[in-house]
Amino acid sequence: MFTLPASVNTMKRAAFVSFLLLLSVVTSTAQAQSLTIGSVDACAAPEVLVPVTGTNLVNIGAITLFITFDSTRLSYKAVENIDPQLNGIVYTLNTTPFQLAIVWTNTNPISFQQKKLFDVRFTFKGQSSPVTFKAGCEISNSQLQILPVNYIGGSVASLVPQVTRQPKDTVVRMWALANFSTTATNAQNYLWKQSSDNGLTWNELSDNEIYQGTRTGQLTLSWAPPTYNKYRYMCSLNLQNCTAITQQATLTVDTLASVPVHATAKDFLLMNQPNPVTGYTTIIYTLPSEGGVSLEILDLCGNIVAQPVTEFQAKGLHHIIYNATGLKTGFYFYRLNFTGGNASVMASGKMIKID
Repeated sequence: MFTLPASVNTMKRAAFVSFLLLLSVVTSTAQAQSLTIGSVDACAAPEVLVPVTGTNLVNIGAITLFITFDSTRLSYKAVENIDPQLNGIVYTLNTTPFQLAIVWTNTNPISFQQKKLFDVRFTFKGQSSPVTFKAGCEISNSQLQILPVNYIGGSVASLVPQVTRQPKDTVVRMWALANFSTTATNAQNYLWKQSSDNGLTWNELSDNEIYQGTRTGQLTLSWAPPTYNKYRYMCSLNLQNCTAITQQATLTVDTLASVPVHATAKDFLLMNQPNPVTGYTTIIYTLPSEGGVSLEILDLCGNIVAQPVTEFQAKGLHHIIYNATGLKTGFYFYRLNFTGGNASVMASGKMIKID
């Protein structure tokens, strides 16, 4: 008679034992009984539905549940969307001890293989809170035998960005750099806004010659024109359509302090018409006060090719007619240097000369 080697028999026994262990794990997993409170995300103020779901609950004759939560963060509203099998369910919010008590019993057994029993509706107050089962929960079969159910808690999590640093009031010299910043624990998007009427109306900002970082946590003004004095700024922070608003911060532009020499043509309404230029062009600018004015024409290398104005001028609108016929074809700049009071400012514009 042929006999298998001992090593082969040993391998067969090991494989059979592994199969039994795997079958035991699969059977145990398939038969695991649980009741789970869902975890949901929410914004501040709106109401949320927290589901309670049963898994492998078969031949159920009675249910007793106690659910607790942080009442400073969640406000209980109702039990809703109850499965029709739970006809006759009773629920109430007890204050001593604080818990939501839910009771159901029936002579006709029911089953929840993988199905929601009901939703609990809360008003969310803006901060995350666990929603859990308390001791004393019981689920029994039709013979009123208590089943070994795993009770799994859930939560309501806040999606509202939590501002950790607010923008602050800022005082800068006229034409100086200005910054406003904010930080938050969970913000995905930032949007800075500006108000020029003490917060009555707000305009969304976009990056331009003055503003940078309008969609980041730090807003930068390359320079602060004197007309921006007392402008207000705030930032809207967003996460999945949940929004938080920072406090308002005020920009104070100190017009009495000495200032840098950079401005923008827009601040002086500095422009020339026509542009491009073939012969004569009119250069227009507005002065915020009386002062010394120097208007220069420069080539791309920064060389001054003409200086049509060098004089003391009054506050208001000014214009000069400049003859550009002697310029070669190409790009040029006209630069306005203004000194008035304690301010010494320079702004420039671009001009194109064509034949």
